[in-house]
Amino acid sequence: MDGLSARTKRINVLINAIGTMLVYTSFFAGTMLMPTLLKGKLEEQTIFYSMAVHCLTAALTSPVSMFIIKHFGAKISLIVGSICCMLFYISVMFPIPGVVFAAQSVFGFGLALVRPASLNFLVKNSSPSAMGVNSSIHWGVFMSSMIWGNAVVYCLTYGNYYDARTRVTVYGILLGLNMLGTVMYVLLRTPPRTSDTERKPLLDGMKEDLNPVTFGNLIKETFSLVILKQTVWLIPSMLAAGFYFTMYCVEIPTMIGSHIALFGIMVGVGELLGSLVLGRIISAFGYVLVTIMAGCLAIISLLLTCTSLPKNGGDEFTEAPGLAMLMAVALAYGVSDAGNHLALNSIIGRLFDERSEVIFCVLSCVMNLAAMTWYFVYTVVAWETIIVATGLSVFASMLGIFIVVRPK
Repeated sequence: MDGLSARTKRINVLINAIGTMLVYTSFFAGTMLMPTLLKGKLEEQTIFYSMAVHCLTAALTSPVSMFIIKHFGAKISLIVGSICCMLFYISVMFPIPGVVFAAQSVFGFGLALVRPASLNFLVKNSSPSAMGVNSSIHWGVFMSSMIWGNAVVYCLTYGNYYDARTRVTVYGILLGLNMLGTVMYVLLRTPPRTSDTERKPLLDGMKEDLNPVTFGNLIKETFSLVILKQTVWLIPSMLAAGFYFTMYCVEIPTMIGSHIALFGIMVGVGELLGSLVLGRIISAFGYVLVTIMAGCLAIISLLLTCTSLPKNGGDEFTEAPGLAMLMAVALAYGVSDAGNHLALNSIIGRLFDERSEVIFCVLSCVMNLAAMTWYFVYTVVAWETIIVATGLSVFASMLGIFIVVRPK
């Protein structure tokens, strides 16, 4: 069976990245602004619990997502997932607690489809030699969503986050961007499945495909992949990604008032710089150096965050953070997050190849469970505890990647 040309595959990678960027532009901006834009409409605890419901649904529906991706393909999964995300933005425009919780559930399922399907589509359009470059292109375009989403918010609000008309306008625009992302997914060209003679050798302990593709067989396949030592050592990186995302995307923005949009823009700049610079370092020097750099930056960003934390665990700052320090923290968060994801996504793609949709669904599940944990404990656990736990997960992530990529 003739495959797609290298040029078509590169175009696929770009269109996939742009579509995911548009969907996640809406997601990042909408999530970061939700605690502030709904202040006075819903209680803070209710808002964070609804976010936890979104993460819990995404985690619990991961097996269903795996089945849909495996059975119907990445393209159909991307389209269905992006459509499911749309209900969330409508529910925030006219917030009613029960409706918001229901919409967050559907939203969680949608993102449980979009993220692993997008990464799986990236793998299917990347040769082993092009995986590092294509990952950096995908991640850079994808995470520029932090820039565009928050730029839209900054231009529309000018610091006024409490007006109902502003809320409807912002989330209406975010809904439109999500729809545009769905259109981009429709334009993708699905590559043919890799033939048995073209497939890479299986990892030690990895079983052959379980046919036919049934839900039961898929659960068996997932279990056989999760217990592999390579997967076990990558799980700390998945947890760290979830903890870290929640720190910079939701929890820190609740502490910085009118600087939310600027913080998000600078995180996006860091993600873009990280993908451009660290992607080249992966291609030239491998994963270990990038993992060390990303881990060190993550620790620095967490230490810088401590300088802006309330000393008594309350809701107010003892000292207001300087804008320059806040932007430095955001930039460090962005660059380090890009490094961790570039290494993790590339390693998964190279190790698991045609099975990558399963592992990317596991990644989505673990990240969402980590984020859900932070949402639930946000109002009852001191910030210092969250910082320490996130830092420990970063160290565990570095150790796991070192063990997976070390020479045999």
